[in-house]
Amino acid sequence: MKVLAALLIFFLTVLIMAGAACGGAWYAYNYYSQPADPDGEPVVFTVESGENLSGIAARLEAQHLIKSGLFLRILAKLDKTENSFKSGQYSLSAAMTPRQIQNLLVSGTGINIKVTIPEGITLNRIAAILEEAELAKASEFIEAAHNQELLSKYFIPAPSAQGYIFPDSYLFQKGLSAQVVLSEMLDTFYDKLNSFYPGWKNLAPEEIYSKVILASIVEREYRVPKEAPLIASVFYNRLEHDIALSSCATVEYIITEVQGKKHPEYITYDDLKIKSPYNTYLNRGLPPTPICNPGAVSLEAAFNPPETDYLYFLLKDPEAGEHYFSKRFSEHNNARFLYLKKR
Repeated sequence: MKVLAALLIFFLTVLIMAGAACGGAWYAYNYYSQPADPDGEPVVFTVESGENLSGIAARLEAQHLIKSGLFLRILAKLDKTENSFKSGQYSLSAAMTPRQIQNLLVSGTGINIKVTIPEGITLNRIAAILEEAELAKASEFIEAAHNQELLSKYFIPAPSAQGYIFPDSYLFQKGLSAQVVLSEMLDTFYDKLNSFYPGWKNLAPEEIYSKVILASIVEREYRVPKEAPLIASVFYNRLEHDIALSSCATVEYIITEVQGKKHPEYITYDDLKIKSPYNTYLNRGLPPTPICNPGAVSLEAAFNPPETDYLYFLLKDPEAGEHYFSKRFSEHNNARFLYLKKR
């Protein structure tokens, strides 16, 4: 109570001094608590991460959004909000009162941007989408995705966060750092993972990573959601039998992401011979990293695959996106002859 009384005395003293020539303390209080400009237009005001109230108040006064930075500081002290101002970009106007401005900056309700991350796209493409939305520079997002300290925090034993950036629609506050944006996406990944595989915490990070890599391949292979678990079972069976995965999706990744070429209309026999650790026709086992960022369907398929004897699958209906699954190579070849002939 003594501290509060002292603040009130200081507050009244300031008001009396400022308002003496204009009719007293009440007039001064009324003057400083009013909008700086009733006709003021909205402007974008940025509160930087880690910025203190003194700096915020000084800049608000300098930009003529409030009449007195000192008044805002005292107001915040009395309201016990001096350490509650949140970083971000806000739409402010000189037509707002200091208390309205304080409440907005404390609420954290800044300028929001909705961004949708499609399933199955790569880190580079996500970075481009964020830059197009003026949410974060592509280079800064890519740098954040390679930040080893952040990767360690999220138990990602990899050179980047590719595979863990969950595809979804997000509402981000404008002005957030690329690292904060990425952290929200990584948090969403684990939230979704927990919904269909609560036991993920019992897995080693490397085991989770292997499943994420496989999910990224499933993501680029399946077309009908109900078939995603069967495709995952095929890949797991091939891994168990030490058979190359032979996924065209990994070859496409080499062409588009490693070689930087346009997405091919079809894969040629020469493409299957490209020497790369990502070529699952030439190399057994999983590729070194995820080839995209898989969605919930592919992740659930990779973490909860059904038990099957399938070792092969073949696209039998391009329009419907359905596949034919087989257990033996001879059956697979017969199906290939049958369905390719129909096409």
